[in-house]
Amino acid sequence: MFFVLLRGISALISGEGGRVRKFILEGKKAVEVKNLFSCASMVSEAYRDKYGNDRQSLVFAAKTFFSYYQSIFIKIEKMEIKLSESRDKAEVDLVALVLCRLQDGTAEHIFEKEKGRFMVKLTKEDKKWKLQEIEFLEDASVMGQKIS
Repeated sequence: MFFVLLRGISALISGEGGRVRKFILEGKKAVEVKNLFSCASMVSEAYRDKYGNDRQSLVFAAKTFFSYYQSIFIKIEKMEIKLSESRDKAEVDLVALVLCRLQDGTAEHIFEKEKGRFMVKLTKEDKKWKLQEIEFLEDASVMGQKIS
């Protein structure tokens, strides 16, 4: 039984699920340090979301977001990864606390509740994971604008 559990954990860490997890954590770090270049390189050219964004508008929104907030803190509470059978697409259900500090030092939660849930869809391009879509599954407020 122990070996079965160990093998399952090893597959999660070193397999495709582990690579997806690593991609998400690298993206989290890139947002927290406000590295626009790293964030942009993680977004698929085919990015589209239900809010009307494509890759270009998402990168521009990230630039605006980074300048609006003095600092960004993200604590991922839950990460559930679902891989397609072909293992070239993934859906990641995330629950996270996202706390930002405005330029005047005021703290602002992005989600109306303390923690929020959102879905990230990824696709594999040239053997690398890329962000294909983000969907907020709970009400959020970014730079004073409601997103639901």
